[in-house]
Amino acid sequence: MELARPASQPAAVATPAPAPAPAAVAAPPVSPDLRLNIDQDPASGTFVYKFVNPTTGQVIQQIPSEDLLKLRAAAEYAAGRVINTKA
Repeated sequence: MELARPASQPAAVATPAPAPAPAAVAAPPVSPDLRLNIDQDPASGTFVYKFVNPTTGQVIQQIPSEDLLKLRAAAEYAAGRVINTKA
């Protein structure tokens, strides 16, 4: 049984749940001893961001990845033709 509410109280308005945040590039592990190197790829001309451990020289994360840089360097590469959506 539902209780009657006074006329002066408006009906409760349902608020939609917030939309999930869009997927983003994974952030590198947070560490005070990481160095960011920014270079320009000579083949594609795009900037390459590398998070490097300065002690070991190991690349922790690179954006864009080596695979993507190789894909862009291929002669048959054309933007928008990476995925064939036609059946």
